[in-house]
Amino acid sequence: MTGDGARPRRSGTIEGASWTVYEAARARSGLGLGYFVCDDPEVADRRTALPAGLALSDLDDEAFHALWEAGRPLTPTERRVVDGNGAIWLAQSMGPVWAEGGRAADAVGLRLCCISAHRPVVELNGATLSEMSDAELIARVAPPEGVAPSSD
Repeated sequence: MTGDGARPRRSGTIEGASWTVYEAARARSGLGLGYFVCDDPEVADRRTALPAGLALSDLDDEAFHALWEAGRPLTPTERRVVDGNGAIWLAQSMGPVWAEGGRAADAVGLRLCCISAHRPVVELNGATLSEMSDAELIARVAPPEGVAPSSD
């Protein structure tokens, strides 16, 4: 997915697999959150902290690999889905999953955030990742037929 509304990204090869890191968010301090997405859907995606002032486009191969190494796999409370337009969404459980002893099944809803483009966040109260298929999640983020997605 490219064009208007695309988030900063950088692609590369690590351990024989093709990866793209997306800048999903930046705080006012400049610190950010990035997600590594593998072209192989059988390989676990990763999340990583982005230091203030780091531009993904400026990473050389060594820095790209170091950022990937510093990342961690997504947790069972997160899942990647790709919509029909190629936009990559991260579905995250919301709720008491952070409480001591909490489990993904304790979630009280889902938050879907597009990490490849600027799209509105979608919240699904009462939904759980274990109950919803990728197709059901995609149906919730897809614009109505005949309406082009916004690019903020």
